[in-house]
Amino acid sequence: MEVQIISRKLIKPSVQTPPHLQSLKISFLDQLAPSLYIPSIFFYPNHHHESIKNIDKLEKSLSEILTLFYPLAGRYIEDDLSVNCNDEGVEFLEAKVDGVDLTQVVQQDPNSNLDLLDHLVPCATESETSRLLSIQINKFRCGGLAIGLLYSHKIADMPTISTFINAWAVTFREGGMSDRVPRPRFDCPFLFPQRDLRLNLPPAAPKIQPKIVTKVFVLDKEAIDKLKSKISGGTDSGVKYHPSRLEVVTALVWKALIGSAKTQHGHLRASSLRQIMTLRGKVGMPLPENACGNIYMPFISRFNPNDKSNRLEFSDIASLLRDSKRRAISDCANAVDSDDVLSMVTSSHKELLEELNKGEVDTYKFSSWCSSLQGGVVFTMMFYCREELSSP
Repeated sequence: MEVQIISRKLIKPSVQTPPHLQSLKISFLDQLAPSLYIPSIFFYPNHHHESIKNIDKLEKSLSEILTLFYPLAGRYIEDDLSVNCNDEGVEFLEAKVDGVDLTQVVQQDPNSNLDLLDHLVPCATESETSRLLSIQINKFRCGGLAIGLLYSHKIADMPTISTFINAWAVTFREGGMSDRVPRPRFDCPFLFPQRDLRLNLPPAAPKIQPKIVTKVFVLDKEAIDKLKSKISGGTDSGVKYHPSRLEVVTALVWKALIGSAKTQHGHLRASSLRQIMTLRGKVGMPLPENACGNIYMPFISRFNPNDKSNRLEFSDIASLLRDSKRRAISDCANAVDSDDVLSMVTSSHKELLEELNKGEVDTYKFSSWCSSLQGGVVFTMMFYCREELSSP
């Protein structure tokens, strides 16, 4: 597959950002976010609605929606821990894909095409004042289309970007701004002002360049329903438990990883699994529904082979995940102000760093876009996302 960039431009907000909004300090939650870019791709076959191929309309709707999501068109200033909302623009690339049809990418064995997907998203850069969002429109010879996005995690989490994508999709579909477009809120720097976090967190372990193997596993609805049936039912408290698809798939993968480590080392090893929980709608303090930024905390589930109650059974692994999630939700509900949130989140990050520094504990990190993209999104054919370990 050959991907040729045929145009490159910067899309600016259609209305200039007012002077009083042109400097946005990041919050202490943003300070804790990793310095990396996140790529994602949306695929559209040739039989998809014809309007999606209207590049001019994509550009126009993007420019309009950036008036609401103006920080994404700015540049991050590392030394000042702020975003310069200077309307410099979002990078917008058009590319032509030769040598392969879109169906070959999305319908054949996905594991054989993962390296090809990297060419469908813009490249990350190393500058500390680099762009915060880049978009690449890929046109296939069959008429299909792939839209690749690359965004900086330093100022946005998955719910923030999904709010942006939903808003762009509605604006595109309706031909302009409307009351149905989600309105973002950038209040977090005021709700969670910057702190000197060096006093709160231990130093991270030295980074080791990992050997990465990427695989795709597809579970259909029938398979997921069978997994759910294995752990659905009553709990110790007598409350009926209905696991989500995310919970059962996470339990399945974690169980397999623990079993794989046992095969490799000859014995069961301690294992921890990190997941992410949004603070939206969970903390005890008021928080706007469409609050944007990094508004999450990690929480950890642990498998201890020395604990006789920790068995390597699917239902037991699922219970570990369920219990840790419930504890995290309870902690969030008790956080009623900024200081409570700071204490809770930094404690969670400390716990994560301590786990990563333990040599005899296998640590895994899971993330999910489940429920992030709403039904109104035009971009719905196929979705691909992975973490890109590059500094913004």
